[in-house]
Amino acid sequence: MRVAILGAYSLQDNRISGGPEAVVVQLADGLRRLPGLEVHIFTTSSRAGQDNIQQRAGVTVHTLRLRHVPRWTLVRANARALAQAVRRVAPDVAHAHSAGTYADAALSSGAPAVITVHGIIRQEAQVFRRYGLTWRESLSWQYEEWYERRSLARAADVIAISPYVATFYRAMTQAHMHLVENPVADAYFNLPDAAQPGVILCAGRIIRRKNILGLLQAFGDLRRIAPQARLRLAGDEHSEPEYAAQCRQFVAEQGLGEVVSFLGWLDESAMQAEYSRCACLALPSWQETAPVAIEQAMAAGKVVVASDVGGVPHLLAGGQAGLLVRPDDSAGLAEALRQAVQDDVLRQRLGQVARCEAEKRFRSSVVAQQTAAVYEEIIARRLARSGDRPER
Repeated sequence: MRVAILGAYSLQDNRISGGPEAVVVQLADGLRRLPGLEVHIFTTSSRAGQDNIQQRAGVTVHTLRLRHVPRWTLVRANARALAQAVRRVAPDVAHAHSAGTYADAALSSGAPAVITVHGIIRQEAQVFRRYGLTWRESLSWQYEEWYERRSLARAADVIAISPYVATFYRAMTQAHMHLVENPVADAYFNLPDAAQPGVILCAGRIIRRKNILGLLQAFGDLRRIAPQARLRLAGDEHSEPEYAAQCRQFVAEQGLGEVVSFLGWLDESAMQAEYSRCACLALPSWQETAPVAIEQAMAAGKVVVASDVGGVPHLLAGGQAGLLVRPDDSAGLAEALRQAVQDDVLRQRLGQVARCEAEKRFRSSVVAQQTAAVYEEIIARRLARSGDRPER
């Protein structure tokens, strides 16, 4: 079986930017280990001087130079270029990661296509609208929402990374819905437990949707009853620099500079070291589907304190594998963090449950087998419609 995976992909093992890219890297690695699969990755890069093809880690990576054209035609121009590249390979199935450019390309490639949706544009847009948008920002979000609806309306198969995603999109598409969760790198399952008392990790960009300012406010309250607590924020500050500046200003005004660390973007080795040394992971976002940061923490056997939103309750087995709070409940968040850093028995129990859940659901080998089964179903359905029979 020849598989084309379209999505963000890092050409450097130690440099992963964001959850969707981590998923593509780990899925490709898991699939290429299955017998009889030939894996091709199709990705775009603004840093590529020209289109190129290279062999890397057992897969063939096709990198297309990102076309710099006006915003409203950018995604369509790049989608056409990607679709042409995919057609030259003639895959048995094209698997896109996103409902935007990559989905458009997969659906236009002529191959049986499946789309994995990593974020729900409409829900993310609502978070931004709470804070007010310029007319340009508003138009941009409207365009993204339209593009998402258009792609899903065309799709015959969609992979949902959470039941929450499947439920949300059922009214938007007639596609067959398959539940396959995100894969996590084996390295996170093998991390040594070097937890330092009171260390709280937040792994995510410093953006409004992640509710970092809400976390800082709750952390300020926590410090009054847990003076040993430390907060480490691992995420870039460039996506929403004004919001990041507000977070830094709050830390300065509250005198938290000695106990709150802005680490910026970290490579995989540094990120794994942070997971190893933290007592818990905190992610009180306003909106999430199935954040890889939580899955990585679960694989490492760490207790998670996260918002009871989107697909997070499913990830944490309804609260059996972590502590769930409302994103607008600062007092509740502070109390959950207190339990996570001060109650050793609770932390160990939840961490063990989280690790067991991760072993069953997030191992890349498990996810690769589930994904390959989806491919086989899609191909068999195409063959049945065409009246052909697969070769024995």
